[in-house]
Amino acid sequence: MTNFFDIDRWNEIWQTIARNRKRSIMTALGVFWGIFMLTVMLGAGAGLTRLFRAQLGDMATNTILMQPQQTGIPYKGMPKNRWWRMDNGDVEAVRQLPEVLYASAVFWGNEQHCSYEQRKGDYSLMGYSPDYQRIQPQKIPYGRYINEMDMARNRKVCVIGTQVQKDLFPGTPDPTGKTIKIGSSYFTVVGVIRKQSTAMSFSDLERTIIVPVSLAQQLFGAGSRIHMLALAGRDDMPSKTVEKACRETIFARHQIAPDDEKAVWTMAAAEMFERVTGLFHGLALLTWIVGLGTLLAGIVGVSNIMLVLVKERTQEIGIRRALGAPPRAIIGQILSESFVLTFIAGVLGLTAGVGLLSVADSIYYQAVTVAQEGFEISWQVSFGTAMLSLVILVAGSLLAGIIPSIRALHIKAVDAIREE
Repeated sequence: MTNFFDIDRWNEIWQTIARNRKRSIMTALGVFWGIFMLTVMLGAGAGLTRLFRAQLGDMATNTILMQPQQTGIPYKGMPKNRWWRMDNGDVEAVRQLPEVLYASAVFWGNEQHCSYEQRKGDYSLMGYSPDYQRIQPQKIPYGRYINEMDMARNRKVCVIGTQVQKDLFPGTPDPTGKTIKIGSSYFTVVGVIRKQSTAMSFSDLERTIIVPVSLAQQLFGAGSRIHMLALAGRDDMPSKTVEKACRETIFARHQIAPDDEKAVWTMAAAEMFERVTGLFHGLALLTWIVGLGTLLAGIVGVSNIMLVLVKERTQEIGIRRALGAPPRAIIGQILSESFVLTFIAGVLGLTAGVGLLSVADSIYYQAVTVAQEGFEISWQVSFGTAMLSLVILVAGSLLAGIIPSIRALHIKAVDAIREE
């Protein structure tokens, strides 16, 4: 477009829009609201996606949980609806499979009364194998996690959550080496754990005390019984293949039919991740559809007002044509006016959307990240998304002026002079 940056040209554009101030403002509000809603919804969708990924933390993506249930098929003289129990032997058998990287027993110890000197509290007790920290890694700001030596020697050691540390050891940054009383037994604190992942958690990690699973079994007289088996398969192995191999191994040890689907409850992190990821992709697509639809409605409004302006300026355009104005000058004038009206409203809408998301960021940081020691999540749209919105906005602003430009080109000088 010739002389696109000419000051007189921009002054004329502004005067044209200003002559119809109320109509221009109402039309611009449609574009403003469209880009504002698109930005806010994209930010909310991106924030939810980041929150889900933060909850996964560094958890192995091929994690599988298995818990015994009633059998559904009679097998080798055993009746159906038979209850069976997993044990330490299942953990060792699964750990030897080539499809499995890590395997851990899970044992629930219920709520336990704990104390240190004059301070007391009730906290969840969990028994794990050392491999559990590799399956679902958590932050350990002080000390260490339970290890194989703790298991082999039945050491009375424990790892406590950060809330347990605050309650029993206020003002003590590192409580490792201290001895706490759990029920009627005494345990040495060897580490402090802070949640890094909440997916597949069996208790509030901040208010949990973790002990070696062998010690938990001894405390509750459970022998070698475990409540659940957690494992991480090889990354190059489909979760279905890993689950099938583990089922066959465990079922063979307990005389359960290989094809008994009811005998064990399983949850595969990979399948859960795929379902949730698909949900977020669908949400993102819906957000774009709704946001672009709202933005398109605003652009249609701009196109309508430009058609009205072209009709009102029939004489002006006709006289310009009669004086020799080339078609590209007429088109450039209409497109420039459409661009200015749409672009200014869109930039203001984008700015307002980013500003609202920034406020949401601050509120979330204070209310969740700081107050509750939650995950530090940004609800802001990415720079690439903001730039894509601007590109769509520029394209829409030019699109809004195409029909009015064509209408202006069809105005004949003779007909324009006859207009009253």
